[in-house]
Amino acid sequence: MPGVVEQPTPEIEPAQGHDAADATPSFTRGGFAEFILRHRRAYQVVIWSVVIVAVVGGTISWLSGGLDVENTGYLGAFVVNVVGSAAVIVPLPGLIAVTAAAAPSFGLNFALLATAGAAGSTIGELTGYLAGYGSQGVVQKSRYYSRISGWIARRGGFALFVLAATPNPIFDIGGIAAGSMGYPISRFFLWVGLGKLVKFLVFAFAGRQGIQWLLDLV
Repeated sequence: MPGVVEQPTPEIEPAQGHDAADATPSFTRGGFAEFILRHRRAYQVVIWSVVIVAVVGGTISWLSGGLDVENTGYLGAFVVNVVGSAAVIVPLPGLIAVTAAAAPSFGLNFALLATAGAAGSTIGELTGYLAGYGSQGVVQKSRYYSRISGWIARRGGFALFVLAATPNPIFDIGGIAAGSMGYPISRFFLWVGLGKLVKFLVFAFAGRQGIQWLLDLV
């Protein structure tokens, strides 16, 4: 109409959905994640079968003395920690075994024992990581999950290092959280391995020197 200036229609940007704001922090996933998502059910069956076998087999071997590190040495330290860490949520006492075997009476090098134990424990933690990678709902109901996953999202490797370097019962939640977030597996191995090595060295040294206040922590 004459004398009426038309106001330009404002451009409306596409609304951001609530999902973007509320989504669990995650890292970029590759083709492996897509494969897992397509075969989620079979993947979960395989992972939890491994966990059950680790728990049952490890418990039987431990009780029968087959994983006695004092007798099996460095290989035993490696194996008992692979099995112990693979048994997600129900860990076997791998750190205790290495600490006890480091006593001078057994004649084993505490640093080599610690290295073998840390390597085995790091590999064993892969079950928790892969469990999270294939099933994001495994432990999300835990009161610790949101805190730990948020910490890993903010601090990345440093958070995993601290969780791995300290004796605590919640590292499995950290491994599952890292997997569910798609944290790169190479960095997971690096930071968890370094943390485990520090922890095993400290406690193996305590076992060798008889530092009781440290031994009481495990």
